[in-house]
Amino acid sequence: MLVGVAHTEHPEAREIVPSTHCLLRFRERTPVRAPGGTAPAGLLLEVLRDADVTRWPPGWAISDRSAELWAVADDLAFPLARTPAPGRWLAVTCLSRNSR
Repeated sequence: MLVGVAHTEHPEAREIVPSTHCLLRFRERTPVRAPGGTAPAGLLLEVLRDADVTRWPPGWAISDRSAELWAVADDLAFPLARTPAPGRWLAVTCLSRNSR
């Protein structure tokens, strides 16, 4: 399922595409309770667009899995994986400070 593309100002990650798994985890970890996928997908794209993209995860999100880049927004963190398209990154999951 193509959720959409979040466009950012980050020089390396101009686009972030959330995976279906990322959308499912986002729905579990946020208070979005609208039926269907349109409202949560739109909110997820907004969160990713406004997130800080960094090479370092927040301390609460450190695990044995590494990521080159992270999108961090408030209490949410999204590990990003490089895609074949230059400047486009995949948000593979959604982690929350409140649900370790």
